[in-house]
Amino acid sequence: MEQQGMETRNMEQQSIRQDIEQQDIRQQDAEQQDTQRQDAEQGNTQQERKMNVLVLGAAGAGKSTLIRSISETRLVVGPGGSAVRKIDIYESDTWPLRFIDTRGFENGCARQKRKAKKQISAFSKEQLRKSGKAAEHAGVDVVWFCLEGTSRKDYEKNVKLMAKEIRRWRDVPVFVVITKSYFPQDIEENRKAVIQALAKVKRINLQQILPVVAKEAFLDEMIKVPPLGIAELCEATLECADTAKQISADNRRRMGLEQKKFTANTVVGTAAAAAAAIGAVPFSFADSAILVPLETMLTRSILKIYRVQFSGELVSAIVGSAAITNVAKAVLTPLKALPIAGSVINGVVAGTIVLVLGEAEIAVGEAIYTGKLDPSRMDDIIRTIEEKTANSPVIGNVVKYLQENAPSLVGKNSKEIFAILQRLLRKKLLK
Repeated sequence: MEQQGMETRNMEQQSIRQDIEQQDIRQQDAEQQDTQRQDAEQGNTQQERKMNVLVLGAAGAGKSTLIRSISETRLVVGPGGSAVRKIDIYESDTWPLRFIDTRGFENGCARQKRKAKKQISAFSKEQLRKSGKAAEHAGVDVVWFCLEGTSRKDYEKNVKLMAKEIRRWRDVPVFVVITKSYFPQDIEENRKAVIQALAKVKRINLQQILPVVAKEAFLDEMIKVPPLGIAELCEATLECADTAKQISADNRRRMGLEQKKFTANTVVGTAAAAAAAIGAVPFSFADSAILVPLETMLTRSILKIYRVQFSGELVSAIVGSAAITNVAKAVLTPLKALPIAGSVINGVVAGTIVLVLGEAEIAVGEAIYTGKLDPSRMDDIIRTIEEKTANSPVIGNVVKYLQENAPSLVGKNSKEIFAILQRLLRKKLLK
């Protein structure tokens, strides 16, 4: 029976190893594809550094008409060639501006709103994958909110919708463009309505509110309205170029780091759940080698996610540090008296060890990636790992939950209990 149990755990470890190796392969393939795409995009290294203007608005607000009214503007990427479907990208040969023309929000149409949101989200993710020279032309530098001058009643809901879509691009400069501003007597009232709508949303870095008539309009046989405000809008946009580019670069770094953390947390969650299964043994494993293969693969994966150059010596030092034994003792000692099978407790402890270790490694990866920790200073890395594991709130939360809920957990296996703990930790319900 014991031999059969060991064979089962070996098979589980092999499966886990294959899962993590596949994640590494997918990550390497994605990075290689990104590099190839970026090399192609770099092409002309003398290309003028244009500002990227994300143009948002409801369907019919005149976004495309506005873009085409700008001097010598040409379509450079259409729906057929774009990595993000149905986004048109234009560039002006007069102004150093690049325009991202998005799907319009259809008032009252939930399906259209979802499509627009999905499109903008996909575009943002695509921009994050760019690096090197290509990154200089990536991101969102400025947003033009297009509101129709003849539809003042829709300002509040349209502003709210658009504000949600730029939350990724924190503090990006925003210009509210009141299109179809045919009637001078309405301009001030429209401006007041925009200010009232903006007051109900958060974190909008408003630059100006500008009335615009994109092309000559005939209101009737006697009244002709000439184009208005195009040059002023472009000039105002360029005035914030330096600040906008810096904000865009900061946003790309922040979002890139958030994506790495999300990926790393997924890897840690998978490894911790696996540890809860293979650690469910009837003997003490705190000082044994049962988790070493899993911890080694996890450590290598986390360091790769953060593009840390590492040696086998560093990985061995992390996995062999006293931090792991200390976590095991901190969790196991207060749980010995619980009416739960010893093998089940061991499995939960194993999952907790890997979870705490993974979170500490993520903290180290972020610190190295952001330049706060020198990857060549192994002692500092190990010290940071030990500090993070020793101060992890996960240990106390797990112990408290098991002590308070032990009777209801009797009869469950370690994988089931640890799955409950992971779900509560993700939702931050364990305190």
